Parts: sequence; structure tokens; C-alpha cells
Amino acid sequence: MQFDHTFPGNQISRRQALRVMGGASAAAATASLTGAIAADSSAASQRRLVVLNPYSGIDWRTCGRHKAALHLHTLQSDGQHPVVEVVNAYRKAGFEIMSITDHDWNYPNARVEWKMLPPEKASPYPKGPFRPNFPADPTWPWTDYGCSEPRALGMVGIQGNELTFRHHINSYFSDYGVWYTRTGKRAPYGGIVDANGKEVWEDDQLLAIRDKGGLAVINHPGIPNVHAWWERKPLSWYVDRYQKHPAKYLIGLEMANNEPSQYPYDEGLWDQLLARFMPRRPIWGFGNDDMHEMKGARQAFTVFFLDQLTESSVRKAMESGRFCVCTSTKRVDYGNQPAAVSVFPKLAAVEVDETAGTIRIEVADCDQVRWISAPEALEPVADYKTSDRPWQQGRVVHVGNTLHYRQAAGIHNYVRAELSRTEGQDTHRTLTNPFGIGGA
Repeated sequence: MQFDHTFPGNQISRRQALRVMGGASAAAATASLTGAIAADSSAASQRRLVVLNPYSGIDWRTCGRHKAALHLHTLQSDGQHPVVEVVNAYRKAGFEIMSITDHDWNYPNARVEWKMLPPEKASPYPKGPFRPNFPADPTWPWTDYGCSEPRALGMVGIQGNELTFRHHINSYFSDYGVWYTRTGKRAPYGGIVDANGKEVWEDDQLLAIRDKGGLAVINHPGIPNVHAWWERKPLSWYVDRYQKHPAKYLIGLEMANNEPSQYPYDEGLWDQLLARFMPRRPIWGFGNDDMHEMKGARQAFTVFFLDQLTESSVRKAMESGRFCVCTSTKRVDYGNQPAAVSVFPKLAAVEVDETAGTIRIEVADCDQVRWISAPEALEPVADYKTSDRPWQQGRVVHVGNTLHYRQAAGIHNYVRAELSRTEGQDTHRTLTNPFGIGGA
């Protein structure tokens, strides 16, 4: 489908939007784009169309809903549990799709080496022969680490690796990792070189994932600047990455991972990026608990809508956005409570009616549905290094199950839904991926 690359109700182009945070004219471009987002006319709103629907073609009567944990750590890097224990615990908690994403810069049993676990807890795997890029190779296949093959467990396992040098990036369907022996045991910001002595940056890693046929997701941007292995990035850094690397392999952002206090950072960043890139270049939102210890794990995971539970169908869903994210303020212990996951709002169906100009969603176990579109302003409002609210989040344009996208004020190049449910002191949320909005 061909569609207008300008935001509805204004004349700013996609090329201008992508230049917002780069070059000498960044401030002027940001002001221009901010003004364009603020503009909204009734005539323009009547021309709105849903030009990108991640849930198009789903038969909601028959599709399966499959819980996925796509960011997990074990004793094979800096986690606290063996592979088989992690797989079995998540399986008992209802997960059917899993990717163990151990860090590429850790040797196995890092927590034993750090004296955080006793020697008797150490993993004996892998038993060799070691692969050429050990220990940066993925924890895959599971059978090499004392666990059953995923299909024997009724699950889909996805080869995964967390690239840890500089900004963390999850690599899926690829065995790429930065070879540890060439880098030494310094923290990831201590220096990274390839076999030829060339320094390796995030762009190099993303291209390597591409060349190996993998998919990439940029991880947990809101982690505070208090670790030797982490450094927060400015908004312009993310704009550059998604501009340089297409959605064919850089598919999304992990916008649900950190503490609840940092949700505004991650979700705000997601909205800021969507305001610049949608609908032409989608950035799907992923949610993961980044589990290192099952006790006190975050409740953040992904639910895929699939006709069949296979590796190829999971990959297609990751590429097309056919999933939603569940996240909660409540923590659980996956090791001791097999059915520990809370009841999250359920996305039961999505219907886009182009004639009526509506997006209607059916929900269950849900207290409220909010529809969110582009932030009112794109200028940073605080220091991204120290504040958990350095930029404006997307604004709420409607509350209720049915959005009249030609009538609601404030809708621009995308809209996404947030389903919420309150349980005592905790809030459980389900977030859809963005619908792309264009002008006729």
C-alpha cells in the first residue's frame, strides 16, 4: 500500500522528521516538527487512514495466544540458575516461547567467580568441544546444556544472545557475539576490537546480526548511569540507529524491562521515536523481565497471536508486530510459584473499520482502555542522564474501547492502545503495538 509520508494536518515530510535530532539545524527542525504535531484541523482529521495495522489478517476466533519470555539469563553467563531450571519454571508458569539471551561478554558461572554463588552451584556446561567464538556464542541448543529439546516440551525455543559491549542489544535467530578473548575481562566500555584490531561499535554489531540473518532489538534504555557496564544514550543516538538500520532486521525497542519508576523513560522514548518514524518505519515495542534470578522477577513479557506455534511463525510475528506486551508493578517468584503470573488485561480482538473510521478492541479483565498518540512536544525536558522523565510521553487522545480516529483530536502519525487493570497496590497493563495513521 502506498501512503502519504507527511503527518496528517501539516506539510512536514518524513525526511524532515528523520533529521529532527541530527545536524546543525536540529533545534530548528525539532521546533518545526513540534509545531506540526501541535497543529490539528478538522479537515485533515477527516482524511485520516489506518495505513499500518500490525494485527491485520488475524482470525481472533481461532488464533492462539502464546506467552513469550525473550530475555533470560542463566548460569551460562551472569544468571543464577541452570538452563533446565529456568526452562521448566517458565514452562510451568504458562510460557510457550522462550529465548535464553546470555551475555556475550561473560564466561559461564560468572556469579560463582564473583563469589555470589557457591562452587557447588556451578554449571558444568558446555562440555565441549567449544565453538570458535566461545564464550560469546549463544546458549543454544538447549540440549547442549542439560535441557530437553523445545519441541519435546511443547515449546518454541529461539536462539538468542545479548550483545553487551556498549549499548545492550538482543540478537535473535543468530549466533553472533563479540569474541570475549579479544576483549579481555574489562567492563564493556573498556574497549572492543575485532580480529583485525578494528574497534567495534553498535552499528557494526547490528550489521553483523543482519549478515547472519538475525533480528535485533535494542534493550532497556532506561537503566540508570550507576554501572561500569552502562551509559545512557541521548535521544539522537536512538534516532540515528533506527534511521541507519531498517526494520528488516532492527525490529524494535525493549520498552518494558526496568523498574516502574523508569517506565516513563522507556515508554517516553518509544513514543518519541514513533512520532518521528511512523508509519513508514515501525518500531515494535517488546517487553521482557530480563531475568537473572527467578525470585523477585519482573512481570514483563510478550504475547504472540499465532495460527500455529512454530519458530517461523514466531519470527514472522516479531517482524510484523503481531503481539502485545504485558507489564506490571508486581514482582513474582517463578521458582516457587508455577502459576505466579498475575491476570493481565486480555486483548481479545481488534477490528479496523475504514468506513466508520474506527479502531475497536475487545478486551477482558480490563478496567480501562487508553489510546495514545504522539507527544505534544519533541524537545527534551530534562537531562536524560539523571532524569527518568527526560522527554514527554505520548498523549492520551481517547479513553474507551472504540477509537474514532477521524474525530479524536491530537492523533497524528500513529496511535496505540494501553489496557490496564488494578489489583490492590499494583497495576497490570497490556500495550498494543502502534497503528500507523496517514492522510488520504
